[in-house]
Amino acid sequence: MAVCFYADLYWILNFIMNLFLLYITAWWLNEPASVRRWVLSSAVCAVIPVINIIASQSGVKVPQVLTAILELGLLVYWAYKPAGIRQFLNKLINFILISAFTAGMLFMLKGIFSKGGESSQKFSLLFLLISVFMLYILFRFLRIAIAKQELRQRSVVNVTLVHNGRKQVIKALFDTGNHLISPYTGEPVFIISKELSDSLGLKKDLAPLLIPYNSIGGRGLLEAYRLEWMQLQDGSTRENFLAAVSGNICTDKEIQMILNNQHMAEGGHNA
Repeated sequence: MAVCFYADLYWILNFIMNLFLLYITAWWLNEPASVRRWVLSSAVCAVIPVINIIASQSGVKVPQVLTAILELGLLVYWAYKPAGIRQFLNKLINFILISAFTAGMLFMLKGIFSKGGESSQKFSLLFLLISVFMLYILFRFLRIAIAKQELRQRSVVNVTLVHNGRKQVIKALFDTGNHLISPYTGEPVFIISKELSDSLGLKKDLAPLLIPYNSIGGRGLLEAYRLEWMQLQDGSTRENFLAAVSGNICTDKEIQMILNNQHMAEGGHNA
């Protein structure tokens, strides 16, 4: 019986799967998006399994395991451009684990849909349509998720705080919605977490200044304190600035400060 091998269809399937796995691995590792490089890497590496099949059908012995490892290594290296061998191995291992998980899910779905006495042709068409639909939904989700990750990475900066002899390095969020201004002096007010306030011992050392606020979540008064000095990762500094304490400044627990939009517009330096 003659067996037909459609090289173009096989390449397309490998290309789509390569691209999907690159997307989901990048999302898992918080890797910045580089769609053009991912598409090119997926397209080039999808040629390798096609060559393997053609060579095998021609009677040429191909070391399948070796070529598979080579394909995965080239795909991960070209797509993510790791800085060193340790970073490369970390990305490669995660890529392999996610590939294995995805393959397991596909086999599970195949087992579910193959039950019920359907013909092989009907099953193949149904499984193909469902797979394409699921990949489309996942691609859209991953694209949005990676875009949000990149936005967050650009918006989060390291800040060094010094107050009353205590020094801390924290993560701060640049939020364009923070326009909190002191009604007494007209200066911008930063927002810090209660945990940071406690670690700096603000309530023990200083009397609070009550700053009124008005937001979508409501209105009220925030306790504010003057902190001695801070420096952002770009080198900009500010001295003797106001910081209001909030019990829940961000859903990300790593964020301990929200920068003021007016301060960032002024370049971060003291006047």
